[in-house]
Amino acid sequence: MNLKFLTVLLATVSTFASAYCASDGKSAQSVAVSVSGKQIARWETKEADIHRVKLPAGFEVGIQIDPAAAEVYRKMLDRFPSSPAIDEMVRIQIYDMSGAEPKLLSNTWGGANSKQGFGPRGGANGIPELIDQIELWFHKPVCVTRESPQSSQ
Repeated sequence: MNLKFLTVLLATVSTFASAYCASDGKSAQSVAVSVSGKQIARWETKEADIHRVKLPAGFEVGIQIDPAAAEVYRKMLDRFPSSPAIDEMVRIQIYDMSGAEPKLLSNTWGGANSKQGFGPRGGANGIPELIDQIELWFHKPVCVTRESPQSSQ
């Protein structure tokens, strides 16, 4: 196994090892941002909150993550009628924070437990303004409480 790959994999796993189920038994969506395999930010999302991250090249980006609404799931399931289910999704909005007002650079969707790339070389969306190629690592645990035990089988 490639040593660099193993290092990035272990860093990613440790990033989400602290993901937890809140005291009310609900899961929290978390996001980690990495550039060139190095994590530079991590947070738990709050709906409608734009989280600021300064990238290594100096560009300040705003990242807003919101849960997908029911109509998004209906549209996706209609597009793939043979699929019985789809992954939980989040709305990903990336902003340029250098001006007086945030400027929207990207608006897309991704899995609540996925890795999405953005930057000048593309990925989920190409964003030449970023200069740095970033990866967003999303994690949302499935929480099981004493009152509602469940099995994934």
